[in-house]
Amino acid sequence: MQTTLNGTLYIYQGEELGMRNFPKSWDPLKDYKDIEAINFWKKSLDLYGDSPKELAKQRKVLERKARDHARTPMQWNAGTNAGFTDEGVKPWMRVNDDYQEVNAENQLSKESEELSVWQFWQRGLANRKIHKDVFTYGDFETVGPESEEVFAYVRTGTESGKWLIVLNFSGKEVDWPLPVGVKVEGWMAGNYSKGKPDKAMEMSIALRPWEGLLGKCVG
Repeated sequence: MQTTLNGTLYIYQGEELGMRNFPKSWDPLKDYKDIEAINFWKKSLDLYGDSPKELAKQRKVLERKARDHARTPMQWNAGTNAGFTDEGVKPWMRVNDDYQEVNAENQLSKESEELSVWQFWQRGLANRKIHKDVFTYGDFETVGPESEEVFAYVRTGTESGKWLIVLNFSGKEVDWPLPVGVKVEGWMAGNYSKGKPDKAMEMSIALRPWEGLLGKCVG
């Protein structure tokens, strides 16, 4: 969605790799660095130290709002300190525990039919640059029936024509009816595989959980 809408596209470091929040098991007083988060937890301990139930609520608030999630060292590879610093040099903050799986080296070298998060972003950004008359400067129109699961819209440019974006924001399969007046010429990209999606181009589309599709339209 971000690569097909107007406006300045902003990707924060690690987002292109799918870097995640650090685990709930991290100790706020030992592993967190943000002074606001630390002070919040100290105050919570003072106020609710005798109430495990209330303290658990405060812990959830901390885990959701802590800014340190976005400040863990960049995960370059599966080596010591995720490649952020040399061996023997301690990073300013603890490296996320998942660095051996989620790191730039793994993302860039993935050769299976499934897209890595980095490969997904690369393809999306390439489409945005090639068809900037559509995705940067083009017209925007929502299409299809109102739905809590699916958000769909058409972008139209002066040179590259009309494109349909269909996004399933649910964790379940959804049959989405193609709206009248929108005729798909071909599905160009999706988030499940590197190749072009094999999807119906008329009547209704079977969307998998969290699936997104980019289609070129006739007209």
